[in-house]
Amino acid sequence: MHSTIVTITANSDKAGLPIIWRLGRLTHVVTRILRARVSPELARVEIELQGTNQEQQLANVYLQELGLIPTPPGTIAKLESMPLPPEELVSRSNSITVRLDPVNALQRTSPILYRVGKDFDVVTNIQLAEFDLEQGGFLEVELSGALNEVQRAIAYLHTTGVHVNPYQRSVTNYSNL
Repeated sequence: MHSTIVTITANSDKAGLPIIWRLGRLTHVVTRILRARVSPELARVEIELQGTNQEQQLANVYLQELGLIPTPPGTIAKLESMPLPPEELVSRSNSITVRLDPVNALQRTSPILYRVGKDFDVVTNIQLAEFDLEQGGFLEVELSGALNEVQRAIAYLHTTGVHVNPYQRSVTNYSNL
């Protein structure tokens, strides 16, 4: 499997989009976050893309089309048509924001958010971040989806050993009250 490193820069109109989650869903590249500084106004995220050359090329063209990475001079690669955002296909009836604090080097280097996005029918979207591969930090991530999928995703995050601090006490639809 080949890998490349890209730095995504987004201003306020695109900083709130689940771009890293979309890359896994649309292009099937494994995304590993190396550095992230995310706020509502600006996002700068350095990620490693792992996949076949074709998958990586598609991911790069997608990011270029969105204006998140520069297009190299002399390059005319274009998508035939911009795909619909995949989050429109996922029920986003329940959302919870969790703070993830990796505590060791293995957790910092694992593609945990990629796994959540691929293994569970939830949209993962980084809301805030101060993260560095070497020193750690935190990611505040919104998980949106059907209630049982959000709960399963949170349970999975707990099994990784990452400190998971939800900002809500629980995710429920209160149907059993």
